[in-house]
Amino acid sequence: MKFYPLVSVIVTTKNEVKNIANCLKSVKQQTYPREKIEIIVVDNNSQDKTITLAKKFTHKIYNFDSERSAQRNFGVKKSQGKYILYLDADMALATKVIEQSVLKLENSNLAALFLPEIILGDSYWAKVRNFERGFYNGTVIDAVRFIKRDAFIKSGGFDETLTGSEDWDLDKKIRQIGKVAVLNKPQAVIYHNEKNFNLLNYLKKKNYYAKSFTAYIKKW
Repeated sequence: MKFYPLVSVIVTTKNEVKNIANCLKSVKQQTYPREKIEIIVVDNNSQDKTITLAKKFTHKIYNFDSERSAQRNFGVKKSQGKYILYLDADMALATKVIEQSVLKLENSNLAALFLPEIILGDSYWAKVRNFERGFYNGTVIDAVRFIKRDAFIKSGGFDETLTGSEDWDLDKKIRQIGKVAVLNKPQAVIYHNEKNFNLLNYLKKKNYYAKSFTAYIKKW
């Protein structure tokens, strides 16, 4: 690839000291030119050493006291890339995610890409989650993650009234703008760290997210 457009990687955090270094390290280890990757961390008042660790990888760190959807929109406003990749702090990239994503979008009329996820963890429930996640790619309970900036802006970005379903909402809006596809390439997956998966905590989180499902259903 002769042309390397700028890619903005936006990571939202809140007390992610156990995950943030691994996440940002994986971004730095991409096969894509480092100078063409912009890392933006949007933190929500972390009380641990999340920010201290993040500073080892980027100087573009902001504090924004809000829900994840608003944090992501804020990160996009601070970004300059032609492409947007948003991540949670407990995610890490395989080495060719950015390279293969840019190559795919530069040579197609697609607006965005789904990136397959692999759930990491040796516990029974982590293995169940990985098996479950394998059925999601490109479905209505998945969401595009690597997006052309102009498509993101045209869509209006994440709906800040939604929490938990804002990914699905964005996905539907992007689909109204242009075509999307799953990136099925070796070394171009996202690893989602659930090694410390706790079923009770997982259900509590889903219960919290479910509070905005009524609004999402009414909207769509």
